[in-house]
Amino acid sequence: MSRFISEEVEILSHQYIDNPFGNKKDKRVDDWLQVLNELPELIDAKVDLIDEVSVDYVSNHKGQIEELLLQLMPWRKGPFRINDTYIDSEWDSGKKWERFQQLNIDLKDKSILDVGSGNGYYAFKMLGMGADKILCLEPNLMHVSQFSAINHFIGSDNIRMVPERLEHLGLANTNFDLIFSMGLLYHQRNPEEHLLELIRLLSKKGQLILETIIAPEEYGIALEPDEGRYAAMPNVHYVHSDYGCKSIFDELDLKLIAETDSVLTDQEEQRKTKWMPFKSFESALNEENKSITVEGYPAPQRKFYILERSL
Repeated sequence: MSRFISEEVEILSHQYIDNPFGNKKDKRVDDWLQVLNELPELIDAKVDLIDEVSVDYVSNHKGQIEELLLQLMPWRKGPFRINDTYIDSEWDSGKKWERFQQLNIDLKDKSILDVGSGNGYYAFKMLGMGADKILCLEPNLMHVSQFSAINHFIGSDNIRMVPERLEHLGLANTNFDLIFSMGLLYHQRNPEEHLLELIRLLSKKGQLILETIIAPEEYGIALEPDEGRYAAMPNVHYVHSDYGCKSIFDELDLKLIAETDSVLTDQEEQRKTKWMPFKSFESALNEENKSITVEGYPAPQRKFYILERSL
């Protein structure tokens, strides 16, 4: 058996090749499988994963493809373009990717774990930067359906998605060159435990790419939202300050290699669209004062950290 990253990753991920949902339950799974089965095969497809995530082809499937992909809404991450079908997602994820690229991290020939990867937009961009193989973890089956649809057209064997959470992964003998955790830390009831599990899966000289929302220093270690709601998001337990993040890094003996400035999220980066027509970032901010959230907290700013184990 040829291995995908490691023998145990091959066994874990192989079961989802024919059916991306495995035995996971969701009342929409049959509908999603029907959409995936109806996607047309493309002739002479040309894939671009560098300037955008797109596929160009010679065919007359535009109406059919757009109609099918609209059935997988809402599309949170993107954009994607399949010939003339432009999937204008809620997030213009290319803006975050541009901020990551400022750090000049080498992805070429690296094995990568992308935790909470959504529909795989960032993982496809990683392939475009020369990554060897990428394991995506995403428990939300709607996002899994979108990934499966896009990879149907891209046709990469170097990226696989497993519908599991990190804490249920159960890998004992696998290490990755790079691990991405973007937009997850503030959802963790125990952030230190989350980071420790990521560190456990890093190779000896591997790097952890952490992206998260940053609270102002006036909150000390972290802002703790009332009832776990922040910027209209549920299950937000801690929004750490820059000082708070770096205190955790020190506590866990992590070496900070690089970081970006914090960047304020705006309505150009996140908004409702035809492909995500529900409430979006405009509902997260106070109507009269856009510098605060609807709950009265400072509006979200995001930041990247690149971390390694201290040797």
